[in-house]
Amino acid sequence: MRTAILLTICATAGCYNYMPVTTLDPRPGTYLALTLTDVGSDSLTRSLGPNAFIVRGRYLGSDDRALLVSVASVELRQGPQTSWSGETVRIPMGFVASVETRQLAKSRSVLLAGASVVGIVAAAAGFSLAAHGSGNIYAPPGPPTAK
Repeated sequence: MRTAILLTICATAGCYNYMPVTTLDPRPGTYLALTLTDVGSDSLTRSLGPNAFIVRGRYLGSDDRALLVSVASVELRQGPQTSWSGETVRIPMGFVASVETRQLAKSRSVLLAGASVVGIVAAAAGFSLAAHGSGNIYAPPGPPTAK
């Protein structure tokens, strides 16, 4: 049971890289990061809010002129990121400067998983020692000895 929980935590806490999209029509469900042009950011203010810079979310499909995205977050030009709940937004292709796809960074994820396992084992060992004590029982000092 512990192993299953540990594997689940490690799998969901993976590290990711963003790579340029290599196809004109990615598979629906692919997690994308769309960097908007200045005109796109201004034009999509009503849909995404002011100063939107990067839109992250799941690709739902496209028509002749736009991408449909289930938005997970929007990064603003000043840096802060706002979380979304998967609302569908239509983003015209002319407003997109670049499209990247999220891919699992295997080496960093393995390193993170290894560090997590070491931390969990060390914590468990520490709790085990604390629970069992040091084995020394405190004995109050005896009566004074006569000289």
